[in-house]
Formats: sequence, C-alpha cells, structure tokens
Amino acid sequence: MGAVLVEMLSNSMGDTIGAMPCIEEFRKNNGKIVVKINPFFERLFTKSYPEIIFFREGMDYDKSIKIDYDFTRPLQSGFAKQLGFNDWEYIRPKVDSFKKERPIKNKYVTISVHSTAQLKYWNHPSGKRSQPDSLYWDELCIMIRRSGYTPVIVEKDEMFGIPPFRNGLPKRANSKFGISLEDTINHIEHSEFFIGLSSGLSWLAHALNKPVVMISNFSEDWHEMDLTTSDYKRITNKSVCHGCWNRVNKEFKFEFDDWYWCPKHKGTERQFECHTSITPEMVFSEIKDWM
Repeated sequence: MGAVLVEMLSNSMGDTIGAMPCIEEFRKNNGKIVVKINPFFERLFTKSYPEIIFFREGMDYDKSIKIDYDFTRPLQSGFAKQLGFNDWEYIRPKVDSFKKERPIKNKYVTISVHSTAQLKYWNHPSGKRSQPDSLYWDELCIMIRRSGYTPVIVEKDEMFGIPPFRNGLPKRANSKFGISLEDTINHIEHSEFFIGLSSGLSWLAHALNKPVVMISNFSEDWHEMDLTTSDYKRITNKSVCHGCWNRVNKEFKFEFDDWYWCPKHKGTERQFECHTSITPEMVFSEIKDWM
C-alpha cells in the first residue's frame, strides 16, 4: 500500500498545532503518510512527532486528503472528522522545546495581543482610536505588576492591523517583539503562564504545557482547547453578543477582506461588544489564583 498525502490547507500556526494530534492518529492507523504544512512550522514538530514525514517535492503518494479549518466544530475535532474520526476525544498537541537560558530573572507572565482580524482583538469601548494604545492590556499589566510579576509581550510585530487604526503594544509591559520563533518559545517556557487571544501563540503555549489564559468571546467556549484542562482559563461574557465565529457558513459569511468584520453590529455602538465588554478586572479575577 502506498503513501497517503495529508495536506493542511490552513497556513495558520494555531490550526496547524491543533491538527497535529489528529494527523498523528491517522498515521498510526494508516501506516505510511506524508504531511504537507506550512514549511515554516515544520521545526515545531521534528522531535514531538518523529514518525511524521513532511512533504518534499518529488515524493510519491497514492492518494491525498486535504483538511481545512471548520468554523462549525471544535477546532481539533473538525480536522479529525475530515480524517475519518467521528468520535474524537481531545488530545493535547505537542511542539518541540527550544528552552535555553532563562531570559528574565524575576517571575514574569508572557502576553500576546495580536491576531488576524479585529473582532479577535481585546477591543476597548473607546473604539478604533484606542487601538494603538492597547488600553485594556495596559490596565491588566498594571495589575500584574502590582502582584509582583513582570508582563512580557512576545510578538512578531510592534503594530499590526489595517491603517490608520492599527493595533499597538501596551506600554506597561516589557516588549520583546521581532524575536525569532525559537526565542519566543524560550520566553514562554520560562514564564509562569501565558495570556493571549484565540491565536497561534496561545496554541503554542498550550502545546508547551504552559498554563494559558485565553480572552476570546467571538467564538464559542467549546471551540478552542479542551475546557476540562486544568491549566486553561477562557475569559468570556455570554451576557452580550458572542460566538458569531462558529456560525460562519451557517448564519454568516466571513468576509476575508474586511478587517473590521462584525456580522451583526458593524458600524454601530455594539460593534465588537463581545470583547469590549470584557474588562481587565474580569481577567485579573480569573488569573490571580495563579500568582
């Protein structure tokens, strides 16, 4: 029997990390497979999934399976179903460690503030003009510092989004933007825990077995990681509009070219209320028992 090519259509880090346990179980059941993912992420899985062979041009295979992100299911089980697993139970993903010398002496918390659409950000009620200042993040960072921990931002970009109202980094945190993926992993591994959005770095921290706090109300709470995981806290506010992301392709169509997509409230005072309604005090009340 020849090889099966499993091709990951999504290029995102979080999707790729979340899908890897599904791909590994498929390999165990099917023997020889080759896997095609964004080559940049292959370095994350060399030791964690040593039996997986990554695709190179010229490799032979008999058939191919393409798997893609499914808005309507829990992220991991969406990939699992496409690989033939109908009764999937969550498996925590793994990534390789690049742990080196401790980069910061005192206790610190790693934070990631950027994502790939504005509704995923921790938006502030004052609107677009506050985006460059990250006011909610600054307030939370002050609380973290008062508790004896240093907030440390690990990000590729200092500013991200669509001009003129791009998203900036909080001023009350130590910023480590522009560092390599390996150095980002090292900073996360030495931190006490990680705070982020529904994004690739949250999945990265989770796969490194770090405690993760996820501020995410645009998706349903069942969509990302396993809610029964003891080192995972998910900050939501179900009293306001939330969860539109998991109704894409059912009730809504996601407009990929609309950075400010908000299917029910765009252009009104309620735009992005899923996240503007989550206050720093709400987040801190959830994390203070970890400090």
